[in-house]
Amino acid sequence: MELEKNDAAIAKKEAILSKEEKLTPLSNTHKTTSISNSCNISGDFILDDDINVFGYIKGSIRSNNGKVTIEKEGVIEGEIHAQTISINGKVQGLCVSENLDILENGQLDGICQTKNLTIKKGGIFTGSSERTDKKIQPNDVKKELTQKKTEITKLETSSISVK
Repeated sequence: MELEKNDAAIAKKEAILSKEEKLTPLSNTHKTTSISNSCNISGDFILDDDINVFGYIKGSIRSNNGKVTIEKEGVIEGEIHAQTISINGKVQGLCVSENLDILENGQLDGICQTKNLTIKKGGIFTGSSERTDKKIQPNDVKKELTQKKTEITKLETSSISVK
């Protein structure tokens, strides 16, 4: 009796395994990462696909082939590099993309380097923008940002007069 139960369990397990082998592997599907509104994260993300941010991130996001979406509740302090960036929350920092959309509730305070910039009614952009057709490499962007910060610091210190 015990042997029959084991044989039945083994047969059931083998049937399940053979079904799993027939499933399509996940590697062929498009993936989206979501950061929930209860998350406060400090760090860097490197992705091949999309990310939706409902929470808070202090750091950088690099999506090689995807879209970065900052939802209404989302806040990012740092750099974003992606094919497409859609802002409906708040971003403070640098955005580098081919397409950058600031939506009705979106706010960008910083620098954007993009080919196509769209600001919907109600969207807010404070900072500087640079239209670019070239694909910017992450190291180039860091060098440019450091240069711009140095230039700003020089301007601020040169306007201070000592009496």
